[in-house]
Parts: sequence; C-alpha cells; structure tokens
Amino acid sequence: MVANRKLRQASGFTLIELLVVVIIIGILAAIALPNFIGAQDKAREASVKANMRTAQIAAESYATDNGGQYPPISSDPGYQTYLPGGSSDGVTPGNYPVNPFTNTNAAFVAAPITQGANAIQQARTTGGAVGGPGLVGYTAVASNGANTSYGIMGGNKTGNALTGTSGGTYLVLSNQ
Repeated sequence: MVANRKLRQASGFTLIELLVVVIIIGILAAIALPNFIGAQDKAREASVKANMRTAQIAAESYATDNGGQYPPISSDPGYQTYLPGGSSDGVTPGNYPVNPFTNTNAAFVAAPITQGANAIQQARTTGGAVGGPGLVGYTAVASNGANTSYGIMGGNKTGNALTGTSGGTYLVLSNQ
C-alpha cells in the first residue's frame, strides 16, 4: 500500500500547479501584447517614412532632368516614371509604394501644404490630415509661377501627418 501511494503522488501535476502556470502565462501575455501592437504601429510608420523618401527621390530625379522644376502634382505622368519600376523616360510609369495600413499600392495625394514663401515651415508646425492612414501627400510649391520647391507628408494610423522629432512639429520632407 505504501508503494501504491508513492506512485499516485508522483504521477502528475495538481490543479493548483496548473492554475499557477496558466496565470503566469496570462500575465506574460498581458504584458507582451500591448508592446507587440505598439511595435507594429512603429513599423508601419517607418514604412510610411520610407514611402515618403521614395516620393522625395522621385521628385528630385524629376527636377534634375527638368531644369530644376518639380512636378506640379503627383499624378503627373512624367513624375510617375521616376517611381520604382519606371523608366525615367516620361513614358513607362513606375509603381506607387505599398501603403502599410491597407497593403495596396496607393497613389500619392495632395499634401495639406498651401502655397507661399513660408509654406513648408507652416506645414511643419501645423500638420494636418493627409487623407487617410499611411497615405503619402505631395505638393509642389510655386514661386514666381515655377515649381521651385515641394513638400511631402505622410499619414499615421489615424490619417494625420506624422509627428516630427520635436514636440508639436510634423515631419515634412522638402528641399527647403
């Protein structure tokens, strides 16, 4: 009978031990899940920033080949040829970057940047709604009738402009 009791004691876990393990796993999951969601949002915003950089490189390449004039709008066929996959010849358009929030190729939209000498600086302090989550906005800024500058903004998960590195500022890529 003593041997039978020893077998019974060593044969498995008690209910209390199992509950403790389940509670510990639950606590760890409760701690890790918000961090994981935050990391996903940061990764999506980093992807939007990369898409903004793609728009900037395309605008600079366009201006290099067009006497310093930036494309008037992002749907300009000449500008589209400077996007990835394009031929830079004004004929074969490239592909717009993939929006990390919708996983679709999203055309650039008009950025909430008004015309004027201080347009870019105002956009850096006032921000605005870019139009949707992950969208990239492009606006040519004209001076004396020529597109001598541009502004590029990107949208966060709520569709508002990405914040800058300083408090109360917004990220705007530009040649100013």
